[in-house]
Amino acid sequence: MKKILIYIVGLFLLAGCEEEKVDLTFGEKPEERMSERLNELRGMLTSAENGWKAHLTTGAKGGYGFYFDFEDAKNVKMLSDLTAATSTSANTSTYRVIWAMNASLVFDTFNYLTMLQEPSGNYGGTAPNGYQSDIEFEYVKNSGDSIYMRGKRYKQPLILTKATAAEKVAYNDGSYKTSIDKTTAVYQSYSNPYIEVDLAGVKTRIALTLSNTSKTIDFGSVDASNKAIINTSKFAFNLTGFDILSGGLHRDVLFTRGEVEGNNLSVYDSNGTKYPVMSTNMPILPIDVMFNYSGAFNGMAINGLTLPPGINSSFNATWTALTNFHASNNMRTVSLTFKLTSARVATLDVRFTNGSTVYSAAADYNYTLVDGTLTLTSPISTNGNWNNGWVSLAVRNYFDKGVFKLTYLTSSDPNAGTIGGLIKSNDETAIFYGKLGRY
Repeated sequence: MKKILIYIVGLFLLAGCEEEKVDLTFGEKPEERMSERLNELRGMLTSAENGWKAHLTTGAKGGYGFYFDFEDAKNVKMLSDLTAATSTSANTSTYRVIWAMNASLVFDTFNYLTMLQEPSGNYGGTAPNGYQSDIEFEYVKNSGDSIYMRGKRYKQPLILTKATAAEKVAYNDGSYKTSIDKTTAVYQSYSNPYIEVDLAGVKTRIALTLSNTSKTIDFGSVDASNKAIINTSKFAFNLTGFDILSGGLHRDVLFTRGEVEGNNLSVYDSNGTKYPVMSTNMPILPIDVMFNYSGAFNGMAINGLTLPPGINSSFNATWTALTNFHASNNMRTVSLTFKLTSARVATLDVRFTNGSTVYSAAADYNYTLVDGTLTLTSPISTNGNWNNGWVSLAVRNYFDKGVFKLTYLTSSDPNAGTIGGLIKSNDETAIFYGKLGRY
């Protein structure tokens, strides 16, 4: 009996000493797959002898163009269309390819990507999130000559495409800035730019609004039921014009790029169809069709301290007084937005900061909007900051029981976007105005 027990124990010991077996569901061990994917990304980044042309979208603003040259496994040179300086002066940064749930590209030192990510707003973003952009990107896939990546935090796509030898020369000899300046100048030469598209056999005008400030392009038209349709897309400059990145779809037509040819600008769709940009004396989309609480535009906004330039109005002094009042109390004016929040209620929202904290002083009004005439009541409700006096009496009186005529206005700044105005019926020199949009 004792010999039998010793024999059984020996069998168990032998079984415990057998070599561990790994279920290789995908044909290789996890660490092998990790190593393979890391090597794949590292190899691709440095394999492009002419570098990479790239574009990135951001969460808070539009799109931005880049040129990357991964010189070795540590250093990368880059250009960007963020500013005139970033498009001509190459920046060298260090980078790493690491494993963080997937192969990832991490930029280590300050560079032009960091300017979009930097939270203070020193480079044009909005504190505390900057442009809502990343400096760490997850490797998604590669296809042909392109690498597809995604920001770790904000999930915005970064797409790299191999550059040609001629494109490398162009990026490095200052041609990038030359192209940006030429594209901007040609676009600004058009008055109320639009393209004409055949939609189901109907010739339809589509208005274009390209903003270098927000790096967005708007496509707008009126459908058969007299309803305005506006689509906003992000864009990035390239060596011949611009790429339309996020969006681009307007009424079943997918617009993908704009290209400058001589002194003319054309927009192309996904089928390669060319649409020359044209001018008209007045905006092609009537403001009384465009502006309502559920329409293409439901409000007008002043963003930042400065009004769109080149517009004469007694409201200019009222705005300056408001910003000076905030500054004298260690505040900074962020925005003033007037918007239709429902079919009956409009809201005036003044925002200001103290440090990194943004405050809102707001009032609601009942309104009617008939044939382009907007009539307001006195405020029907207000919040604490409004009641505590953070909106000047002149601003309050301007809107209190006001009767206004809707209108378009033209700013001397072509990057100001589509400007709308509210002209007081009893004083044509009193015009509140701001960028039209959905707020």
